[in-house]
Amino acid sequence: MPSSMTILVIDNNPDSIKTVEALQKQSGETVKIVSVVNSFAEGLSVIQKTTPMVVILHVDNLERGVMEIGYILSLFNRISIIVTAANETSEWVLGLMRAGAIEYLFHPLQLDALRDAIQKVGRIWHPVSESAKPQGQVITVYNPLGGMGTTTIAVNLAVCLANGGSKKVALIDLNLFSGDVATFLNINPTYTLSSVTKNISRVDSNFIMSVMTPHSSSMFVLTEPLEVDESSEITTEQLSHIISVLSEMFSHVVIDTGGYAAGCNKAVFEASDFILYNTVMNLPGLKNTRRYITSFEKSGLLKGRVKLLVNRYTPRADISIEDAEKVLDWKVFHTIPNEYRDVVESINKGVPLVTLFPRSSVSKAIVRLSELLK
Repeated sequence: MPSSMTILVIDNNPDSIKTVEALQKQSGETVKIVSVVNSFAEGLSVIQKTTPMVVILHVDNLERGVMEIGYILSLFNRISIIVTAANETSEWVLGLMRAGAIEYLFHPLQLDALRDAIQKVGRIWHPVSESAKPQGQVITVYNPLGGMGTTTIAVNLAVCLANGGSKKVALIDLNLFSGDVATFLNINPTYTLSSVTKNISRVDSNFIMSVMTPHSSSMFVLTEPLEVDESSEITTEQLSHIISVLSEMFSHVVIDTGGYAAGCNKAVFEASDFILYNTVMNLPGLKNTRRYITSFEKSGLLKGRVKLLVNRYTPRADISIEDAEKVLDWKVFHTIPNEYRDVVESINKGVPLVTLFPRSSVSKAIVRLSELLK
């Protein structure tokens, strides 16, 4: 394993070069600049002679940058490419990340941003042995239909599990065609799930951390693709691999999903320690629940892994918990009360309910749910 991080800089901006040199000076023996060159052709010659661990590549033309990244990685697939560019549009960021860049930094380089990027790259070269990798808990919150409050539960459960940073928690939106996690948290992520699947051959903990969006609650978020066509291209194999890597990185991975219990959802269910099936206490909801219980039974997932949640529960409802359990032949794991106004206000403000209204009965119920799953 190399004793220092070797870096090639392909850039002619004096300020950016000074930033890299400052990082080298601060890091002592940890970071070593092998060369600074002005052009891609010169850089390629250096790469072939020295095989640096990191290439910092300045891009001023998107199409050419994509081609240059692809060419480097086709020859040296372990090199980590950090792109610098003055363009801040999503077209540039996503285009270069999809080409294989592991980080996108604005030009000219800033020391703090560069230091963070180099630290992320460094994790590739110090892997944890397979036997030592902890396996985090994967919790999926699911209902095949929209409008059941599934995202509300997933978002707030993840915040509770993160508990201000005491646990490392990831929240993943796998409602591939109608996800709302970004709206519920009032975030505008630069990267999405498709940023990961487009680079699936390079997915590791370092790459995933570079594309996840940090939230003020101390959790990290990966949202659904922005475009429907991108969602259609995601495969079960890709999701299985991503969830596997996430479970090695985080103590808890909370997944919000819906739609059919097949395809990509099947991969999600198989990777989950708990599947929280979320329903409401009315006849259509219970009828649909019964259908999906049968499906889970046939797939072998029901026993011990699928937990029934009753959302928007009111004790004086026409259908009691006991009646529902008899009809379904399935125990209710937990109930979450109905506080419509508080929940809607938290969604409209983009602030998790457990943060905005910590004393509400819904917040208390979700806190209790997080305790039951620990």
